[in-house]
Amino acid sequence: MLGPMVARMRRPLRLWSAGCATGEEVATLLVMLAEVGAESSSTVLGTDISETAITRARELCFSAEQLQRVPSGARERWFLPAPGGRFTLVGHLKDRAGFECHNLMDLPYPTAVEGQGFDVIVCRNVLIYFSPESFERVVASLAARLAPEGMLVLSAAEPLLRTPPSLRTVRFEQAFFYARAQEATAFVDAVLPGAPRTPSSGGLPAVGTRQPLPRTPSVSGLPAVGASTSLRTATSGRFPAVAPQKPEGSTEVQPGDAGAHSEADALFAKVLEWASSGGEASPQTAESLRRCLALDPDLSAARYLMGMLLEQRGALAEAAAEYRRALRSLEEGRARATPFFLNNARLQVACARAIERVERGAGPPPAR
Repeated sequence: MLGPMVARMRRPLRLWSAGCATGEEVATLLVMLAEVGAESSSTVLGTDISETAITRARELCFSAEQLQRVPSGARERWFLPAPGGRFTLVGHLKDRAGFECHNLMDLPYPTAVEGQGFDVIVCRNVLIYFSPESFERVVASLAARLAPEGMLVLSAAEPLLRTPPSLRTVRFEQAFFYARAQEATAFVDAVLPGAPRTPSSGGLPAVGTRQPLPRTPSVSGLPAVGASTSLRTATSGRFPAVAPQKPEGSTEVQPGDAGAHSEADALFAKVLEWASSGGEASPQTAESLRRCLALDPDLSAARYLMGMLLEQRGALAEAAAEYRRALRSLEEGRARATPFFLNNARLQVACARAIERVERGAGPPPAR
């Protein structure tokens, strides 16, 4: 949460929206800073690979449709009517924004004012386009741009398979965020491998959403922007062992029974709980996910994680099959949303990108 960060640091905060598209996320972060009482000299940097997107982002002016998820009170406080039925962010918040055209595959990375690290870096729904190797290199580079107590915010759908040692996982009620580790390494420029130059996309997320605070008072971060969360581990990034368990007091159920979905959800929640502990993957992890899918074959979030686990193990053909089944359930409207993957539309995009990624990794089929 930004509120505890503002209270603890008592100084201007520096935020970076990496892959900001046409500025929706930058506007959201500026409003959030204002609503939690951040110092007036706090800033938000927005970067994107697309010069066209950055040109539009600099206006910080949005259509009524883009603002439809913003609560009416926040719209009235922070947005002013503009020509053409559009709405522009109030001037004093606009002044806190900066924009640059930047490709995450290019070095050097942006730096915060006066060379300091960023307190929060938000990079959501961008890295699903990258190969696992490029993804890991970019995440490590983003982590190196964090301030000592900085937080990295990714989306749930992004396939981080190995977490760099410079990050540690912070578990919230329905999200994982990543804090810079105490002994993080300094940023070192290096040649990054190629990745598709696909600009990010986005709609303006809801402003002013309140998430439950973590129970540990010394840990704080930014709530999941746009009702999207991130699943990662703090050490190896692999899914840890978790034995299949039934919820307390539950009875045996079969697929199609009234209790099948609730048991699948409880087991899936247990997988997520163990995933945040930083343990190693084991056959029990896959067994737990298979049990989820036996109870509810259309639990696409669990099937997506199964695909990630198989991809991590190098079983690319099997991973692609799981991603395809998850995508089919989503496209046909059979998939249920889960608390951790709140946005099925974005999970659908992530599945499609994952299929492309593993097919690229598998290469052409062998000659017969």
